[in-house]
Amino acid sequence: MSEFSANGQCLCGAVRIVANAKPLRIAHCHCRDCQRVSGAGHTSNALFEAAQVEVAGETSSFAVKADSGNALTRHFCPVCGSRVFATNSGRPNMIVLAAGTFDDSSWFKPQAVLYTRSRHEWDTADDTVPAFAAMSPPPPSPR
Repeated sequence: MSEFSANGQCLCGAVRIVANAKPLRIAHCHCRDCQRVSGAGHTSNALFEAAQVEVAGETSSFAVKADSGNALTRHFCPVCGSRVFATNSGRPNMIVLAAGTFDDSSWFKPQAVLYTRSRHEWDTADDTVPAFAAMSPPPPSPR
C-alpha cells in the first residue's frame, strides 16, 4: 500500500489538519445545507477514518439534524470562519474534511455527486461521476 499524507489548514492557519491515510470516499454534495454553508452550489468533501486524521487548533462548531436523523456537526475556525471538517453522530469513527483546506488537493477525484435533486443548473459536474438524487450508498467500513 502506498503512503498517503495530506496537509491542510484554514484561511488564517489557526486550524491545521493532517490526513495520514487515503480517503474512504470523495464526493461533491449539492444538498441545500451544503449550498448554504459553502455559499456556492456544493461542497467538496473527503471522508476519512477519524483515527487517521490529526486536527490541531481550536474549532467552533454548529450541529444540524441530517436527513438520516443523525447530528451532523460542522467545525470551523473561530478566527477566520473557514469550514474545516464535519462529523456525524451515526458514524463516530469517521471525519469529513473539506477539500479546499488541503495545501495540495491534486489527489481529490470525486467518486460521487450527492443530492443532485438540489443541484442548481449553473453548477455543472463531470457527467462520468456517479450521481445520486440524495445520499449515496454508505462508504465501505474501515478495516
